[in-house]
Amino acid sequence: MVKKSLRQQILKRMREIGNVQKDDADQWLRAQLFAHENYKAAQKIGIVLSMAHEVNTDPIIMHMLRDGKQVYVPATNYATKTMNFQAINDLSQVAVDEKGIRYVNAETTIDNALDLVIVPGVAFNKEGYRIGYGGGYFDRYLNTYAVKTISLIYDVQLCEQLPIEAHDQPVQHLIIAKTSRYGG
Repeated sequence: MVKKSLRQQILKRMREIGNVQKDDADQWLRAQLFAHENYKAAQKIGIVLSMAHEVNTDPIIMHMLRDGKQVYVPATNYATKTMNFQAINDLSQVAVDEKGIRYVNAETTIDNALDLVIVPGVAFNKEGYRIGYGGGYFDRYLNTYAVKTISLIYDVQLCEQLPIEAHDQPVQHLIIAKTSRYGG
């Protein structure tokens, strides 16, 4: 119950960020990511196709492809609660599923042995522990594969106290954009 109410509170904060602030924060986060040593060293990168309230990943994906990176996005099977990473070669390959989640609707490579994953989430503490959307997909992935991790977040997503469970894996690097009075 604590996770659910915390998730709702943080999502509300994220949705309240003004468009100009969000665009500025997204641009700053992109620049920080592209300058990061783990990004520069990675060839195969996993990243989500973002929702409107999240850091906009479309420009990040386009930049990665121009950089010659191999980009992979989640391919989720809701029935089996499994997630694999599927190659994306162009944003024209994207469709929306029954839950409103964007995915690749083309026959492309599945590969979970990635160099870097940009991990999504709703709430984070400063140690990199996170609360996601509740499906456990990324927790299972991070417990199975040894991969470098970064999260791009807004300061409104930071929390002093998070419930941490035994299976939780902290994100190795948080890049935090200041967006509001909540601090960063």
